[in-house]
Amino acid sequence: MPWWLYIAFKQLFPSGKIISFFAAVSILGVALGILGLFGTQSVMNGFHAQIGEKLRDTTGDIIIRNFGQPIYNHKVICERLRKYPEVDRVETVAKGPVMMLHRNVPIFPMLRSYDTVKNETALPLKQKNYVKMGFIEDLDDDSIIIGQRLAAQNGISVGDKVEIFSPTMLDKIKKDEVPMPSSLEVVGLLCTDYSEVDSNVALVSLRRMRDLYNLGDGVHSIVVALKDGANCNEFSAKLYSDRKIPYRISTWLTSNEGFLRVIKMEKVMMSLIIFLIIIVASFSICISLYTSVLRKTREIGLSGAMGARPYQIALTYCFQGLFIGVFGSLFGIVLTMTILHFRESLVELIVGREALIEFYHFAHLPVKYELNDAMWACTFAIVLCTLAGLFPAIRAARLKISEAMRNE
Repeated sequence: MPWWLYIAFKQLFPSGKIISFFAAVSILGVALGILGLFGTQSVMNGFHAQIGEKLRDTTGDIIIRNFGQPIYNHKVICERLRKYPEVDRVETVAKGPVMMLHRNVPIFPMLRSYDTVKNETALPLKQKNYVKMGFIEDLDDDSIIIGQRLAAQNGISVGDKVEIFSPTMLDKIKKDEVPMPSSLEVVGLLCTDYSEVDSNVALVSLRRMRDLYNLGDGVHSIVVALKDGANCNEFSAKLYSDRKIPYRISTWLTSNEGFLRVIKMEKVMMSLIIFLIIIVASFSICISLYTSVLRKTREIGLSGAMGARPYQIALTYCFQGLFIGVFGSLFGIVLTMTILHFRESLVELIVGREALIEFYHFAHLPVKYELNDAMWACTFAIVLCTLAGLFPAIRAARLKISEAMRNE
C-alpha cells in the first residue's frame, strides 16, 4: 500500500480508535444524505409501480370506447381482438354513476358490470382474490358487491339490502311515471387495497347494468387485458394501424397520464432538494479537511522534506474525501434498507395510516428498490466528497517546505 494512502486511511481510522470523530460525523452526514435521496426514490418508485399495478388491475390494459355512445357490435370487435397473440382476456363493460340508498342514506358510487353468464373479466378479480367475505361467483342479477371502504363508511355489511337508482330513471319522472329502484343484496366486498376503487366502486351483473342504463344489447366499453410482457402502447398503435377497431382506443397509461406525471415530478423535485442537502454536507467536509491541513502544516512540511512529492501530499487529502464518500454511501444504503424495512410502524407513528390512504390511496407504504437509483446516489455522494477533499489537497500540495517547517 502506498504510504500516502496509508496515512489517509490512518487519519480517518487512527490506531487505538475505531474511528476519528471527524470521520464519524462526516460519514454519518453522507449516510443521512443517501438515506434521504435513495429512500425518497425507493418510496416514489414504489408508489409509481403500485399505482400502475392497481390501475391495470382495476381498469385493464386497453380500453375501447365509442366516443360517448354505446357499442352494439361488440361481439365482432371482441372476436377480432381475441385473434391477436398479445391479448389474454377481453371483457365487455357497462359502467356509470348511480345513486345507492341504504337506510334512507344516499350514496353515489360508480357501478361497474361483471359478466355473470361467462364468468370472465379482464380484471384479475379471481387471480388476486379481490373479493372478500364472498366470492365473485356469488354475484347474480339480484345482488351487488361493494367496495370495502365504501361499505365501511356507510355501515353496509354482507347480507344487507341496497336500492339502486340510475340516471335513466329521470326519463320516467319526466313522463309522470314513478321509477322503481332495483333492490340488491350485498354478497361480497371488493378489496383491492387501492382506496380510489374501494371507496367508490360497486359491481353488478352485466344484465342488471344494461337494465339500469337501458342499453339493450350494448355496452359502454370493451376492456382488454394483455399477456405478461406485452407493451400496451405498442399494441394500441398496432390496433390503430390495422384499422380493424373503428372506435377510440386508449391505454391505462394515457388514461392516467396526468396522475402518473405528478408522481414522477414529485420524485424528481424531492431528489433535487436532497441533492442540494448533500452538496451542503460536502462543504462541511471540505471545511473540516481544510482545518486538518492547517493543523498538520508542520507534518506536511516534514513529509516534503523527507522526499514526498506535492501530488502525493495532495492525494492524501483527496483519498480522505473518497473514503468518507465510499463508507458513507455504503452505510447510507444499509441505513435506508433498514429503516424502510420498518416503514409500516414508522408511518403509523408519524402520519397515521388514514392520512396515507387519504392522500396516496394505499393502506401500506410501497417500496421498490432500483439499482440505478442506488448507483446514482452513491456516485453523486462519492464524487462530491472527493471534490470536497480537492481544495484542501491543493492547499497542502502548494505549501513550501521551509515555510511549513517554521509554522507554529
